[in-house]
Amino acid sequence: MHKMKQLLYKFFRFCPVLLLLMFFVAGNSLSGQETLNKDELLPTANDSSAVPVAYSSFPQWKITGAISSVGGDGLRQTTSSSLANALFARIPGLTAVQGSGEPGYDSPTLFVRGLSSYRQNRMIIVVDGFESSFEQLVPEEIESVSVLKDAAATALYGIRGANGILLVTTKKGINSAPQITFRAQTGIQKPVRLPEPLGSYDYARLYNEALANEGKPARYSAAALGAYQSNNDPYFHPNVNWYDQILRPSAPISNYDLNFRGGSENVKYFVLLNVFQSDGLYAHTDPKRKENSNAHYMKYNFRSNVDVDITDNLMASLYLGGRVEDRTSPGGIGSFELFDKYLLTPPNAFPVYNPDGTYGGNAIYKNPLAMVLGTGLYNDHNRNLQAVFRLNYKLDSFLPGLSVNGAVAFSNYFSGISRKDKTFAMYEISKAGNDTIYQQIGQDTPLSGAEGYREQWRRANTRLGVNYSRSFGHHDLDVMGMFLRDQYVIGGNNVPFAYENLAGSVNYAFRKKYVAQVSLSYSGSDNFPKSKKHGLFYAFSAGWIVSNETFVRESDWLTYLKIKASYGKTGNDQVGGQRFMYDQYFYQEGGYYFGTGNSFYNGYTEGSLANKNVTWEKRRMVNLGIESTIFKRVNVNLDIFNEKRFDILAEPYGTIPDFLGVGLPALNEGKVENQGFELQVQYRSPQERDFRYFIGGSAWYARNKILYMSEPVQPYGYLKRTGRSIGQPFGLVADGFYQEADFDASGNLKSGLPVPQFGPVQPGDLKYKNQNGDNVIDVYDYQPIGKPAIPEWTFGLETGFEFKGFDFSAFVQAVTNRTAFLQGSNVWAFQNNAGITTFALNRWTPQTAATADYPRLSSTTNVHNYQLSDFWQRDGSFLRLRTIELGYTLPQEMIRFAKLKDVRIYVNGNNLLTFDHVKISDPETMTGYPAMKSVHVGVIVKL
Repeated sequence: MHKMKQLLYKFFRFCPVLLLLMFFVAGNSLSGQETLNKDELLPTANDSSAVPVAYSSFPQWKITGAISSVGGDGLRQTTSSSLANALFARIPGLTAVQGSGEPGYDSPTLFVRGLSSYRQNRMIIVVDGFESSFEQLVPEEIESVSVLKDAAATALYGIRGANGILLVTTKKGINSAPQITFRAQTGIQKPVRLPEPLGSYDYARLYNEALANEGKPARYSAAALGAYQSNNDPYFHPNVNWYDQILRPSAPISNYDLNFRGGSENVKYFVLLNVFQSDGLYAHTDPKRKENSNAHYMKYNFRSNVDVDITDNLMASLYLGGRVEDRTSPGGIGSFELFDKYLLTPPNAFPVYNPDGTYGGNAIYKNPLAMVLGTGLYNDHNRNLQAVFRLNYKLDSFLPGLSVNGAVAFSNYFSGISRKDKTFAMYEISKAGNDTIYQQIGQDTPLSGAEGYREQWRRANTRLGVNYSRSFGHHDLDVMGMFLRDQYVIGGNNVPFAYENLAGSVNYAFRKKYVAQVSLSYSGSDNFPKSKKHGLFYAFSAGWIVSNETFVRESDWLTYLKIKASYGKTGNDQVGGQRFMYDQYFYQEGGYYFGTGNSFYNGYTEGSLANKNVTWEKRRMVNLGIESTIFKRVNVNLDIFNEKRFDILAEPYGTIPDFLGVGLPALNEGKVENQGFELQVQYRSPQERDFRYFIGGSAWYARNKILYMSEPVQPYGYLKRTGRSIGQPFGLVADGFYQEADFDASGNLKSGLPVPQFGPVQPGDLKYKNQNGDNVIDVYDYQPIGKPAIPEWTFGLETGFEFKGFDFSAFVQAVTNRTAFLQGSNVWAFQNNAGITTFALNRWTPQTAATADYPRLSSTTNVHNYQLSDFWQRDGSFLRLRTIELGYTLPQEMIRFAKLKDVRIYVNGNNLLTFDHVKISDPETMTGYPAMKSVHVGVIVKL
């Protein structure tokens, strides 16, 4: 209860402004609305619509678990190769963390309610009732995406429910004449932000300064500096901006889809075909992708969902969904390394091309342009298919409301690779009198091909179930039982994965006022020993629809109010580590020579000790929630949760010393607590007005704490991870710069100042806080600094309007309580012979000692300055305009002659504006292929 009070305090402290705004909007927009009929029960939040839940669906008023959803139409405005990129801040409780922006490799990582384990937090993805991948689905085939968050919503998944469930439901047919919809969209994309490398003149003069700081002679003479400044000697004093040479300003992106939807009372269908294409930023590449390639992604999606009423009692469904993908990229190097090379290669290292047209280069650096154009190409061809066949038979003649069902599902994935590799020659040039001397480095070789496969798997599922749903006067009863078996086979020499689940639930409602549900699951995984393969999981939940009470029904402002609570236990079998931890592993290593023939025999070494009792992680969660509608227009939903994760695997470093001489087993000893809340407020104006608008906001918060992880014994308490958040960064605390007054005449630190152990220091180097007071700066002065990279707070705000054919919408995301780290070539000047960016311009010098915000320059990697410290941290909070769209629907009189039902033209954009504290790079994608922003124009035609 104390934890809940803390969460409520945080909620009312940080979110009242949002609530007041929504109530103000509602209060000024509801004049003249109709009054409620007091003779009927109040509306109960989409009373007639079915909301997908675990293995079933319920009307919203019956749901007592924590479930949040977004419709497929709400995702359409985001144009990306990954559907997951459309989920940023769209669903309360779902946190998305962006990775690379490279086409085809830009899927973010998703977490439900933050992190609750320091090992694995991978949520389970379920598409049309069965576990499957979803990132490459397209919004046009999605009916809804839901996140199941608490124990009441996930208990039926048993041993796989602890990390939350992402439930994807695809579109189905409807009873109507054929509806044909075609959409065409094209646009351009460009980087949100790139580092700004300095030119050759600044590089050379600052490199001389770095050498002077180290007491070394200058490398660049006054004449050389003059040549760089005048920029009139492009071969022997080049000034190359590698970003400009290798990257084009923008890249095209396009999306086309055609779908058919309709049916009759007995047969309903939905059919879709989608084509998506996205090109990368690399310039000068072969458009035919024969010799080399830009980053290129092409995807074909198809779907056919058919539902058939074979008889009055027997219904069948066949859902087929698949995709074909082609990803192509430059050969021989990944995008992360390639973008790093742009900054590692100084602007004056060599010209892009020599006078004779050969590639420039030298023994230290490879020509970055040649690495794109001269190494061949890499192609990844993927195919994925999911097929689901269902039968449902009503047994009303035996017992009204009783039905049995069965389903089989098959998923298959194959990733084949094709490489065309070659190498290139570079030439380092020098002058001998009036002659230019070429020194060859490397060899030109022809393309050589190689074929193979990267990954393949198949998944087969069988599910049998029974359902009973009946109303008895004021009583509603829903009973469900099912058995599921899942077999997952990975290509290669791997033992198949097996999972089985026997689950059931009972949902009871009285007078549409009081709802209760009990869910049980007995599920198991073959990852664990025989005695630990199966476990019992459960959840209890209840709801009270207060608005259906007599004393509330007279209210003019409270349309709907439900209070709900749940408690339960679920599991997580995705614990990481080796497959069968209960078996002792031995590995081939080294060997011995025996006999007169000195014959060699392989040796074996013992792996980490086996854990004969290894088991899954367990989660106990309490959830309290409120669902409400005010003035029939304002929806306010709030969930508060507290969860305890225990039996997390941890190596017992805190209890067993290393001199045991063997790898320690992973034991189920770890514990983590996670708590937070989710708030969602929405308002939509009356539909009968000419000017219609909506506004909605959401905010969610999750903070975890490691209660126990059996970490090594530490000499100081502040070095422990226990008691901290998962992913808490540790480093030194910077305390300004050493100044000249800190050194004596011999250049040594004055007596009394802590002595750094990471290398010699001089004026302009970072000064660190001596945390333990031993007058030495070393690893024992590391302490918690900043916040983890996963944000604790996420906010979303969506608004829009419709007026006389025009429509507009915008969606903004914000996150806070996270830290971003600046590191690598884009911030560390001259590290590993790298270049230098504008970030280092305000470096420390005797003249800028009072205003500098960067250490003195060093010509080599400065181990002392480049320690992990809060100096290289930045507040990772940001606010981003995720989507914005303006559309116009043509009047019927303009399109009637063409027999069209509807034509809408629109323009939209993604990630167009970002406000943050990082500045030098994107706050989400700090290094590698940058995050992208894009603008598109499109047309939707309905026949």
